[in-house]
Amino acid sequence: MSSSQALDAASSSAIDPETMMRIEALIATELPEELRNSAKGLLRAVAGKVAVPGHFDAFCCQAFSKPEWAAAGSVLIAEMFEQDEDQLAELARIPDLVIEMGSGEVNVTCMVASRWAARGETHRLSRLADAIVASHASRNACAVDVMLALAATLAVTRFSRAEQLYNAALPLAGEEHQEALADARRWLAAGRVVCSAVQDERDFWDVRLRKPKTAWTWQSKAEREALDHLSECLTADMEGADLFKAVLPECWWELAMKCAQQHEKLEEATQKLAAVKTGNGVSPKAVVESFPTAGWGTREILPHPQAGPLARFILPWFCGCLAMLLTVLVPVLVLPREFVIGILDTLKPVAALSTTAEMEAWRKNELQKKAAEMAPFKPEYDLAKTGGWKENEKVLSGQSQELPFESPQYMNLLVWLHLDPPKDEEVRQRVCKLLLQRVKGNAITLWEVLSYSGSANAAEIKIAARNALTDADYQWSDDEKKRLGAIAGGTVSTKSLPAGGNKR
Repeated sequence: MSSSQALDAASSSAIDPETMMRIEALIATELPEELRNSAKGLLRAVAGKVAVPGHFDAFCCQAFSKPEWAAAGSVLIAEMFEQDEDQLAELARIPDLVIEMGSGEVNVTCMVASRWAARGETHRLSRLADAIVASHASRNACAVDVMLALAATLAVTRFSRAEQLYNAALPLAGEEHQEALADARRWLAAGRVVCSAVQDERDFWDVRLRKPKTAWTWQSKAEREALDHLSECLTADMEGADLFKAVLPECWWELAMKCAQQHEKLEEATQKLAAVKTGNGVSPKAVVESFPTAGWGTREILPHPQAGPLARFILPWFCGCLAMLLTVLVPVLVLPREFVIGILDTLKPVAALSTTAEMEAWRKNELQKKAAEMAPFKPEYDLAKTGGWKENEKVLSGQSQELPFESPQYMNLLVWLHLDPPKDEEVRQRVCKLLLQRVKGNAITLWEVLSYSGSANAAEIKIAARNALTDADYQWSDDEKKRLGAIAGGTVSTKSLPAGGNKR
């Protein structure tokens, strides 16, 4: 080859001559002999831009087959693709990235994850997060930066996975990670605000929160619906509220914060109405006087002519709250119980089901429905299904922000875990007791259909029913005593038990 031909070849190569020499030296001195031929083949392919995927796969299959080879292989790959990270992002395989982190290197993982994040490929980042949490890489100090970066990146779109990564990284973090920890916490706080929203809405907020300098119009139907939903779950004192405030219209923020204050007063008034209903000594006059009407006269409710569509979409919400409390007092108090019964009644099998096989088939069908309905909370379910009480206590007791005790999702999680009981015996027993605490007498409906012979949690349900009968915190009707006694496995005398209706 002439000198001019060599110069032309070098200029057309994907790797400059200086880098080529450095990589060749690396192959000769740092790689084990078993990897050198494969590495040279990959280098030629990258330099000539020919058959790169095949050579890349061949090299990775060898390099990541042994932990002691993975670190050197990682350094080599990072050098070769330094000028073409997008191609590396397409070629990289998640299992290899996890092995790389386990070897103490993160060069390739950082390059690939940063490109996936820049291109908005959260599905790949989410799969990487799952793989890290499920592997020994999550216990490697060198992976802390990656886990925290992923947690911050996925916090809004994939909150549960992001929180898992953050919790895995926290025990390994040192002084040098404090800035990354703070950033991850800030984004997790923002993600927590919208974690119950549908996926499209979480994606919507992720795009806007990460581009605070963009002049968003907030005129489309999707934008207005997102703002409407946000007004129901955001308050000014929430951690992470500053991220939302940076992108929201100033007039909307002021209205939404005033809305949140009025909503708190509405809740107080509703509680007093409940006290009136149950005869706890609160007078109707006191309720009327406490209702938040001050500052909401007709003149103030009407939007200013220049307020635009934002005011017109948020103010009807306030009027709806007024109408709800002033004209539908009894339904407001009755609705929660009807809602509970509505969910549990859907679980009643038809009377024709009599054999264990038929009951199991029905149970499997109901389980599939509940799993589809509660898909956003599958990480919490999976942990409760396989873990012990200690790591699940906060979620199962209704103390987490994602599944608060009074929410229908929390009750549905307990129903889900009745249909597919946890492996740990203590967790199974506590789940039964927690459902009783949450829905009281309505738990009997579910227990009746799941206490058949051969049921995976029949023993725990029988114990829970037996304990419920003797628990002084509950006052059961005669019918409820008979039903609990039947579940508990014996005839129970109603004379020996407290009389009266069930306390709800």
